[in-house]
Amino acid sequence: MNKFFYGRLAFSNLKKNGRLYLPYILAAVGIGAMYYIMVALTGDEGLSKMPGAADLKMIMGLGCGIIMIFAVVFLFYTNSFLMKRRKKEFGLFHILGMEKRHIGKMMFWETCMVASLSIAGGLAAGIILYKLVVLVLLRITGLEVPFGFTVSNSGMANMTVSFLTVFAVTLLYNMLQVRKANAIELLHSTSQGEKEPKTRWLMAVLGVLALGGGYTIAIVIESPMEALLMFFVAVLLVIVGTYCLFTAGSIAVLKIMRRNKKYYYKTKHFISVSGMIYRMKQNAVGLANICILSTMVLVMVSGTVSLYAGVDDIINNRYPKDISITGYGNMTKEQKAALDGMFQQAVEESSLAVEETVRYTALNIAVYKSGENMNIIAPGAVTAEGELCALEFITLEEYNLAAGEQKELAEDEILVSVRQGKEGDQSYSFNGRSFRIKEYLKDFDMEGLDSNVIYDGYFIVVRDDAILQELNEMQREVYQNRASTTDYYVYADITGTAEESKGCARRLEELLEAYNQGKGEEDTLSVRIDAKAESKDSFMIFCGGFLFLGVFLGFVFLMATVLIIYYKQVSEGYEDKGRFEIMQKVGMSPREVKASIRSQILKVFFLPLVMACIHLAMAFPMMNRLLLLFNMKNAGLFAICVVVTVGVFGVIYGIVFGITAKAYYRIAGERAR
Repeated sequence: MNKFFYGRLAFSNLKKNGRLYLPYILAAVGIGAMYYIMVALTGDEGLSKMPGAADLKMIMGLGCGIIMIFAVVFLFYTNSFLMKRRKKEFGLFHILGMEKRHIGKMMFWETCMVASLSIAGGLAAGIILYKLVVLVLLRITGLEVPFGFTVSNSGMANMTVSFLTVFAVTLLYNMLQVRKANAIELLHSTSQGEKEPKTRWLMAVLGVLALGGGYTIAIVIESPMEALLMFFVAVLLVIVGTYCLFTAGSIAVLKIMRRNKKYYYKTKHFISVSGMIYRMKQNAVGLANICILSTMVLVMVSGTVSLYAGVDDIINNRYPKDISITGYGNMTKEQKAALDGMFQQAVEESSLAVEETVRYTALNIAVYKSGENMNIIAPGAVTAEGELCALEFITLEEYNLAAGEQKELAEDEILVSVRQGKEGDQSYSFNGRSFRIKEYLKDFDMEGLDSNVIYDGYFIVVRDDAILQELNEMQREVYQNRASTTDYYVYADITGTAEESKGCARRLEELLEAYNQGKGEEDTLSVRIDAKAESKDSFMIFCGGFLFLGVFLGFVFLMATVLIIYYKQVSEGYEDKGRFEIMQKVGMSPREVKASIRSQILKVFFLPLVMACIHLAMAFPMMNRLLLLFNMKNAGLFAICVVVTVGVFGVIYGIVFGITAKAYYRIAGERAR
């Protein structure tokens, strides 16, 4: 036998099955290109020299891992569609005299050809598109665009080895499937699962409970930190519930529809419902996959788009003034005056002016709030009860000076401003030291805890330094070397552009460095300086990187969704072709066949999209709280981004429906024309 026989036979088989293999190869090329781009971005030396490179590399590295895991799962999953259609062909080869080892050689050549086209195409597309992707990434992050065109050798090697490994494992799996089956099983593989599936009520109930549990977690949890910790639990429950409901719940619903005689005994409903019942057992996983992938696309894209669109709100929440200065370590009056003088000098040397300033000294303490009890408890203590809260204490003198008021307090009285949390308590007790709440401050324009979104926050005004020192000693006894200090805060708005504001902050850092030179540890000032404009640049890189990753991965998952839908339509088209031919032979008109096909496609096709939208709606509260971790408090903007994302995705989904439905009509309804 000619040594090229198996290669020619493999090429002929791929050519005849082009309708099946071309989308598979194109998808592999797309995923390979994206994986190369991610690896190349992670190792790009030009990007490494730019500000914010560490954040970008972290985000791109995360993307590499996600795409590789997805590539393995996705290629294996789509390979199962191909093998299902090819098993009958392999069985025929076996009956005609081909041994399984010969079929294995043919499969080896087929895999080599598919892998070569996929890897070569993926590398070519990745290299060509890399510069465009870099330009897009730098555009949304606000970084400068470097000149030149580079090819990543590490990206090429990584992508080639990874995808060769995936294709090698799929080949071994396919050969094992053929080796285990006999010729008769291979010939009749496409007819398996034709018995009417039983209604598995236990699985359906389990699906409802799992889905209900995931929804409950998403809706009930209020703390952003709890939402972060429980997010993956909720996701896992929703995934389990989705698979169970599509596998068992869909069959139960279809059987209920069949019992409705007025609905069921109509031509288009009769054929579609009965056909779906018999085939739902094997199609349920595909529908669940489409639903989950659609949900992932909607969640990632809407979340990252809203994060990017809300950058200004986020920065204003974190940095309410142009310049934020924090002096740590119980600074003396002389040190505070020196810091104020250096700030004024930096402003004047930058030819700017101060528009508004807020100065105060505060003590920050973390406590567990249980009702009116504020318990200062050591970290990890077993007796910790209540919600973890952040408290910021200032004296009445500081408050009156900053607020321009003349309030008075008794020794056991306090004023409270609730930044996050609940009002209504009459008093607070700090480890047994009780204070009566004289007033809740409504228009308290102090800064600081406004940027806290992780825990409940309370601004508390005490009468004088003696009480502040008493509270300080109380927390020092508990936290010891982890105890916080009484810190000095300066928040100021200044005139000038963003660049001038950044220059002023840099000048203040230079003056501070010069002040600390030659001083001992006790006299050295420990100060943090934040310029809103500079922080915005850094956060733009962070949010832009997440937007890029979200859209990038969203496109990958969308491509996978399209391919799964296509294979599902093609597979069902071949399976339904014989049924519709029989129906026409017994008197069913071509028009009735088309109506039945349309009814079945609409039911199956849009069910995952409807379910994905329900998942997204239930996940909205939890996603909103997760965005709070980034100081994204604009729920209205997030809602708009969600609606727009669903709308765009729905249009794309409808276009895919039109394209793949034609493939189904072409196969299943050939005789219905």
